[in-house]
Parts: sequence; structure tokens; C-alpha cells
Amino acid sequence: MAFGFGKKEPLPNEAFAESEQYRADGLASRIDAISSDPSNPSQGSLPFYRAAYQQASGNAAANTAQPKRKKWGRG
Repeated sequence: MAFGFGKKEPLPNEAFAESEQYRADGLASRIDAISSDPSNPSQGSLPFYRAAYQQASGNAAANTAQPKRKKWGRG
């Protein structure tokens, strides 16, 4: 089952998660730069930058391998 056959959830894609995390980090820096300068001409685009940041962060989290749950009380 190395390729995810018979599984209900898709396998995580670590390369995609890493690139999305990199994109989210860049967007966070850009949001900070825009927010800290009231005269920045990109002030009107700030909601779009925030939405893109949320999307990139969500994609990174969804495609990162999560630790397996431990079954308590089972040896």
C-alpha cells in the first residue's frame, strides 16, 4: 500500500507542502510590509494578500504528514 491504494485519505505531498509554506511565509512578510506603511499603494489589495496567505497555510497544513494516532490501552 505504498501508493495509497485502499485508503480513504490522499497521501500527503511534502514537496507541495514545503512550497506552500514558503509562499505563506513570503505573503506574511508582504502583509506585514503593507500593514506597517499606511501610504503603501497596495493597501487596497491587503484582503487579497490575507486570503492568499490563509489558502497557502491551509494547503501546507493539509499536505504535511501528520503523526499516527496511538491506540491507548492496546499493546
